[in-house]
Amino acid sequence: SPHHVPPERCRSEPRGQGARDDAAFRWVRTYVDDREGPAAARLVLGEVRALPGRWSSYPPHHHPQPELYHYRFADPRGYGHAEHGDEVAKVTDGDTLCIEGGRTHAQCAAPGYDMFYLWAIRHLDAARYDGPTFDPEHRWLLKR
Repeated sequence: SPHHVPPERCRSEPRGQGARDDAAFRWVRTYVDDREGPAAARLVLGEVRALPGRWSSYPPHHHPQPELYHYRFADPRGYGHAEHGDEVAKVTDGDTLCIEGGRTHAQCAAPGYDMFYLWAIRHLDAARYDGPTFDPEHRWLLKR
């Protein structure tokens, strides 16, 4: 059945602020997860505002659950680049990227373009999503 989550119950947090000259500073808002939403929810749902020229979902990370990113740009001419394992794709306004479970991913917005993306992660029966696993090669970037 439908479940209403009012705006004041959505978590909005800055991530990456103050680290690496704010190169990965972005705003992350989570609407539905294990803290908010119905207990029977089979997904985690949120949005990210990636600032122009900055990285998001960074450092690169993975999780066993599949994930969808649906991109929008403040300016429809905007674009960014999305990593999906070793592949990199140009993403534009209205694109949707399906990330396979277990694939390392990150993305960046082109300079001059605010990038927004809605993200959805489906819980697996054997593995509910409880956060990312950062790529060991780049985990050191989490240290300030």
